[in-house]
Amino acid sequence: MTAARTHWAADYIGMPWTPAFTCWHFCARVWADRFGITVPLIEIDGADPRATRRELETSAERRGWAEVDAPIEGDAVLMAKGARPCHVGLWLSLGGVLHCVEGAGAIFTSAERLGDLGYRIVGTYRRIAA
Repeated sequence: MTAARTHWAADYIGMPWTPAFTCWHFCARVWADRFGITVPLIEIDGADPRATRRELETSAERRGWAEVDAPIEGDAVLMAKGARPCHVGLWLSLGGVLHCVEGAGAIFTSAERLGDLGYRIVGTYRRIAA
């Protein structure tokens, strides 16, 4: 998407994903840099999808977020492959998600193209607690 190239998110596109710098770490960095939101770094084994799912489902950090029906720039987007959540990104006003994916790094994906990557949105969340 051409608009993504001129959006502030372009500064993050291409950042590498590693097992030590997962989708959550990426989101935490962008939230801190762009929105002044500090979240704890959830330590997960990015190479272990089951551990990632378990941590996203059970982390105490979930209590600091409220589910919203109409996301705005910077809201968290929880995604699943299959039945359970396994991935998180940030909603952009461009109509999609800025997220960091194994094998690709940080990318922007329009909401309608998430399915091409095997993801579906299971919820969007806004930070309510510091």
